[in-house]
Amino acid sequence: MEKILIIEDDVDMIEVMKVVLQKGNYVVITAFDPEEGFQKIKEEKPDLLILDVMFGSEQKTKGFDFAYKMKQDKELAKIPILMITAVNIKYPQFGFSPETDKEYLPVDDFIDKPVQPEALLKKVEELLKQKVSKWANWPDKKT
Repeated sequence: MEKILIIEDDVDMIEVMKVVLQKGNYVVITAFDPEEGFQKIKEEKPDLLILDVMFGSEQKTKGFDFAYKMKQDKELAKIPILMITAVNIKYPQFGFSPETDKEYLPVDDFIDKPVQPEALLKKVEELLKQKVSKWANWPDKKT
């Protein structure tokens, strides 16, 4: 069974995604912040990472920093990342767009919160078929 690590600080969001993914026959591991997530990704070697953008009461964009850090580790860089975000809902002035900003952010795909179960499963299936992140050689080679 394929293993998915969710790094998200919203307990309810984790539970919803966990139920959906477990029904899809995936093993689900969770972490509530990027620091814990980095430890779990090294220990568990998941096939896919689902990563939130905003963390903590200050709503810091630690997910972006985590993606950069992960892709600089040649062993971990191979793991595809699905980024979940509500950044444009909470901060419309931020103007984040996967279409225009994706070349600067080494994640394989995006999904908006609230996450719809069918959309989540579809994106997870697509990324798992991909096997290796398109950013595996970042920053040496861009997509």
